[in-house]
Amino acid sequence: MKNNSVPNIWTAQEKVLHLYKMVASSLGVLVFLLLIGMMALNSQNPIVVVRSEDGQEYYPSQRLRAPPEKADVEAFVKRYLANLYTWKEFSGEKIARQIAPFSDEQLVSKVLDAQNQRYVKELKGKKLAQAITFVEVEVLADRVTCRFDRVLKIEGIPLVIPTEVTLSMIQGDQTNLNPVGIYVTGITESDSGK
Repeated sequence: MKNNSVPNIWTAQEKVLHLYKMVASSLGVLVFLLLIGMMALNSQNPIVVVRSEDGQEYYPSQRLRAPPEKADVEAFVKRYLANLYTWKEFSGEKIARQIAPFSDEQLVSKVLDAQNQRYVKELKGKKLAQAITFVEVEVLADRVTCRFDRVLKIEGIPLVIPTEVTLSMIQGDQTNLNPVGIYVTGITESDSGK
């Protein structure tokens, strides 16, 4: 009877709770130490291991950021133009979401305003779709010039608009969505067909 009394049960529960608290604290400290160890290992320069018939050779290396090459810039620009000018139904918000990871924040709002002005106010109520073809990209030292044909379908009727676009870009942080780290800071567009 003495062992089943309320104070004894309460004391046993406190001991169990104290044990759980100690185990949880110990595991928390262990996780913290493992995170610090992982960050320390991640910040070290990698070692390149070369396996050959003679055995393994180890070479220390450095983490360097490689600047994008001309082919990388051309591929980036073509993808950017496709995100900006290709759509089955006009949605300014969708276009803004597509170009946001690759553009300066202020540019996204300017592009959204210009697209809404062009397609919503001028062609309101009409079914629109657009694609681009024959994209030519010329990478220069201070800008990128692109020439292509925009095929704008208004109520299913195609209208081909020769277009020239000049993009200003900067090198920025590399992210999962933008692994090249190029960001468009300015767009100048001229329609040759007008």
